[in-house]
Amino acid sequence: VQRSPPRENCKKKLAWLVSPECCVGSGKTEWIVADGPFDLLQYQQQTGGSDISLAHLKKVFSQDGPFDGILGFSQGAAMATLACAHQDKFKGEMNFRFAVLCSGYLPKIAEISHGTINCPSLHIFGSDHGKDRQISNTASKDLATYFEEGSSVIIQHDSGHIIPTRSPYIDQIKDFLHRFI
Repeated sequence: VQRSPPRENCKKKLAWLVSPECCVGSGKTEWIVADGPFDLLQYQQQTGGSDISLAHLKKVFSQDGPFDGILGFSQGAAMATLACAHQDKFKGEMNFRFAVLCSGYLPKIAEISHGTINCPSLHIFGSDHGKDRQISNTASKDLATYFEEGSSVIIQHDSGHIIPTRSPYIDQIKDFLHRFI
């Protein structure tokens, strides 16, 4: 039985995609409290668990699909990017028509060239002054360049590490999604 992350009065930072050195050989697969303080740039090194996460995505698509699109936020956007980059490899296992990548970044393990991901994508992230302290604006902007030219829509907002739900941002999100109805 897998435990869920603590919900009440939890002030600790938790992550499911971790540094490759974390838990090596320990066999730990449950939520644990981090030993040290939160490193704002830790996402640049977090690659452990990506194979397990992709396997889980395949299972969800198989059991609960089909889905028109895939949405990922922060670390989830990194995983969704891998799914987009390898759509040919996952044909029949994970089929989708578009991706919504929020506060995303290119995972370090990705061996992808600029402009090669063939998947319509919506990239939502904080602007230069958007107060996103988790994922840099530059990393999210750079991620969009890995998608084929003309296939990406970018929405930058001033609200930090969130998905904005107010105008004009929500209207731009709706406009993107209407392309697939």
